[in-house]
Amino acid sequence: MLLSEQLPTRLAWLGKSGRSAKAIALFLLLAACVSLLAVQGWSSWSARRAAFAEAARATTNMAAALAEHADTTITTVDTVLFDLVERVEVDGTGAPALSRLHRLLRRRVAESPVLQGLFVYDQRGDWVVNALERPITSANNADREYFIYHRSHAGRGPHVGAPVRSRSSGAWIMPVSRRIEHADGSFAGVALGTVSLDRLVDFYHGFDIGRHGALLLAGEQGTVYLRQPEAAPGAAVPGAAVPGAAAPVDGALLRAYFRSGKTGSAMLRSGQDGIERLYSYRQVGRHPLMVAAALSQPELLAAWWASAYQFLGGIALLGGALTLLGLRLLRQIALGERMERQLYAAKLSLEAQNAALARLARTDGLTGLANRRHFDEVLQQELRRARRNHSALALVMLDVDCFKKYNDLYGHPAGDDCLRRVSAAIGACVRRPCDLAARYGGEEFAVLLPETGEAGAAMVAERIRAAVCRQGLTHAGNPHRVVTISAGVHVLVPADAGDAQKLVAGADHALYQAKSDGRNRVCGALDAQPG
Repeated sequence: MLLSEQLPTRLAWLGKSGRSAKAIALFLLLAACVSLLAVQGWSSWSARRAAFAEAARATTNMAAALAEHADTTITTVDTVLFDLVERVEVDGTGAPALSRLHRLLRRRVAESPVLQGLFVYDQRGDWVVNALERPITSANNADREYFIYHRSHAGRGPHVGAPVRSRSSGAWIMPVSRRIEHADGSFAGVALGTVSLDRLVDFYHGFDIGRHGALLLAGEQGTVYLRQPEAAPGAAVPGAAVPGAAAPVDGALLRAYFRSGKTGSAMLRSGQDGIERLYSYRQVGRHPLMVAAALSQPELLAAWWASAYQFLGGIALLGGALTLLGLRLLRQIALGERMERQLYAAKLSLEAQNAALARLARTDGLTGLANRRHFDEVLQQELRRARRNHSALALVMLDVDCFKKYNDLYGHPAGDDCLRRVSAAIGACVRRPCDLAARYGGEEFAVLLPETGEAGAAMVAERIRAAVCRQGLTHAGNPHRVVTISAGVHVLVPADAGDAQKLVAGADHALYQAKSDGRNRVCGALDAQPG
């Protein structure tokens, strides 16, 4: 074939090859663009999900911190109330008891960063004693929700009431209360501890929730204790206060709370300001309270929208946009790590406070010895151990001789100092780690001595008696002219020969014998079983 005949064929092939190359190039370009778009789109979608996940973790951690803080606050107040109820039920409300109780309440409020006030009301709602500098006795709180609750409920546990304005200070408070009973179990009044909501507000202000975030503490029936941005305490969460009323969207928060088992997260639109927020919520301990922490959707998605708008500007700016997004992500991670460190430090602080509260719950505030509650717990433990080991268990009951006369002669502050000095002598004489010295009540003390026979227990009791005498604390109303003690010793050998009541009754009988024989002495009794 001639060249002139081959040329059209060659040109046609070249044209065809060129078109194929262009098509391939165009295809590769389009494929590259589509790939870049797909990668960027996937990256943008992943960033959006990461923003929601990070926000969910942040709000969950904030809600957990708020719930733990509220629970610790209520537990702190309830620990004081438990002791207060026990004192009122044991010591009564006579004039001397109320005088001591008033001083105790003022000291408890002064020492506690949580308590705003402490109050005791009788069965009619009249004010019996409180922590105010000038006690109010003419007021009546029978109309308060917490008083009505305890009067109609026989439970002895704590009750967290609806927020009210304090009649003594005018401030909004969260009331925590316990029922007081007569010896027959009938209603005798209410012990109340109050927490200023301003203290909780100060704690809530420590969280960074952005310009449109929200923090909430509310009752499970919808009553608001406090909200950030601020809302009046006692207001009702819309959709929860009026049964049968049309429920605004905020009612969805309560529905989500109960539907998820009182712990979870949900995206909800507020009926108050119309802002859509990511809420995390949970119950406060075992109390009928809920906390919620929320971040607004526009704020938590701000970084993602910025990246999306940059992408729309052109593929050419993709590298810069990715760099910016990476820097923003690193900054978010650094912020998240900083928040986690702060939350961990707060957790350690709360654990330390809980440990301190546990120690206070076991210790008598006046003497520094174990209190009655701790003594009863240890007594049951040692009885079980002694029964397993078939060993002896000894109890020494001690009582300050003529203590009422001492108070009458020298006053109650001197009486408190006397009890502290007697307690110091007891503590110095009880040396084994397994032994327990406790204030049993009033001027009466108890020393529990595991694996100790009558002779050893009597020796310890005599050592304590002599130590108290050596202090030489003047007591004109005592025949011995100094402060003395009487002691009764009782031993169960083996321990399964009786129970706690029998051990205490035996030691108490021996103490009575020591008193009858002239005081300032030790009397003992051995309760033995053969074998």
